[in-house]
Amino acid sequence: MSPTRKPEKPALPVLNDDPRSWDFRAAVAMLRLHGRLERCLSDGLAAHGLTLAQFDVLMTLCHGEGITQQELAEWLLVTKANVVGLIDRVEAAGWVERRADPEDRRVKRLYLTDAGRKLARKAQPGQHALVRRIFGRLSEAELRQLHAMLARLEEACSG
Repeated sequence: MSPTRKPEKPALPVLNDDPRSWDFRAAVAMLRLHGRLERCLSDGLAAHGLTLAQFDVLMTLCHGEGITQQELAEWLLVTKANVVGLIDRVEAAGWVERRADPEDRRVKRLYLTDAGRKLARKAQPGQHALVRRIFGRLSEAELRQLHAMLARLEEACSG
């Protein structure tokens, strides 16, 4: 009786085997990296009871309290409707509060609560350490070059 052979693992499909298609390959690699980086960062925040979006709100407010919900939406690159739901959740958790603008009562400005500030300070070091561990494989010169290239690509997407 012959031993049972394990079926061969199928090769992943080649998305585009044209050797001139480095633009497409780079785009796919960036999307994969984004997904993995997002997963790593999210996993690190779960221990603090935070999502990546909630952490983004807290860190944005750490650097500039008193912004409007619209300004936050623009900064986070999400719609105002998405940011309203997000703010509802962080406000219900006691991390952020909305205050009426003294000059225009229709406008709500966002501020961290003491609990939100404390949570941001607690979660931030782990996130920074994780980013340093991942990006620490690149030299400072490579990081500067990567940053410049990403800025050019972002500009191409915007215009």
